[in-house]
Amino acid sequence: MAPTPSNGSILIYTRIIRPFFLKNEAKIDNVMKDITDKASETADKFRDEAKKATANIIFEEKKTY
Repeated sequence: MAPTPSNGSILIYTRIIRPFFLKNEAKIDNVMKDITDKASETADKFRDEAKKATANIIFEEKKTY
């Protein structure tokens, strides 16, 4: 449904949503940066664990030959 003045979506956006985001923009940006940093750290840990597991598997296979 396209926003039209008759359904109130423009009014809700301009009076509530946009002012809230503009007022809290810095806080929202900081939270998103923190989330991004933590996700990156977690991905790095998973990558490191996967490398270790792969190295262990290869080492164990070499021992059997």
